[in-house]
Amino acid sequence: MGLKRFGVSIPEDLLERFDEIVRKKGYVGRSEAIRDAMRGYISQSMWESEQTGGLATLNIVYQHKPSLMAKLVRIQHNAKAHAISSVHVHATHSHCFEVIVLKGSKKEIEKLADEISGISGVEHAKLFTYSIPLETQSDHIH
Repeated sequence: MGLKRFGVSIPEDLLERFDEIVRKKGYVGRSEAIRDAMRGYISQSMWESEQTGGLATLNIVYQHKPSLMAKLVRIQHNAKAHAISSVHVHATHSHCFEVIVLKGSKKEIEKLADEISGISGVEHAKLFTYSIPLETQSDHIH
């Protein structure tokens, strides 16, 4: 894969703000930061415009209640989207933070995320999506 140069005209104040982010994040230069931004933009656009799906993480903060935790597990087990991994953190004495890694079609993932975010006691829910080609049933995650 070769590299292709192109010119871009942008307002000076936008470039200054972008350069500050490039410095803060430690990018070697603008080019890598722009490539990174483009990959994110393309992935998000693909997720929004296609029905294929891929991977997602659902980050949730909820009240530490055994009945709520049991409901979360039950909903994940009954969903068509696959919860392939999760990280559970006891954030405070009364609240838990959980990251659930989901795999499936866009429709299945969004349905599960909506169902979980609507549960009483779930105080924050944020879905992060990553558009990737879905594998066949014979493929597996290493």
